[in-house]
Amino acid sequence: MLRFRPGSRVTLESARELVQAHVTAASGAKRPALVDMRGMAFADVEGRQLAAGPELAMVTSRMALLVGNPVNRVLGNFFLRVSRPLYPTRLFTDEASARRWLSEERK
Repeated sequence: MLRFRPGSRVTLESARELVQAHVTAASGAKRPALVDMRGMAFADVEGRQLAAGPELAMVTSRMALLVGNPVNRVLGNFFLRVSRPLYPTRLFTDEASARRWLSEERK
C-alpha cells in the first residue's frame, strides 16, 4: 500500500521515485496496488502521465485509489479520465471495498 502524507505534492521527480519503488517491489510480476491518496494535495500532469504509463503497467494488474476530500477526488478523476492508466483503475472512498476489488480475479 502506498499512503500519501497530508499535503503531499507529486511532481515528475517524485513520481519517478514512486514508479521505481513499485517496479522494484513487484520483482517482475504484475501485482495489484492500493494507493491511499487522501493526503495528496497536488499532482502535476507529467507525474500523472508517468504513473499511468507502460513502465508501471508492466507490474500493475490493477490499482485502487482511495480518495476522500474534493481535492484528491478531482486528482483521482483526472488520473482516470485524462491520464488514462494502462491498467484497470478505480476510485474508492472505503478501504475494505478497494481491497475486495483488488482481490478479484480477472478472467
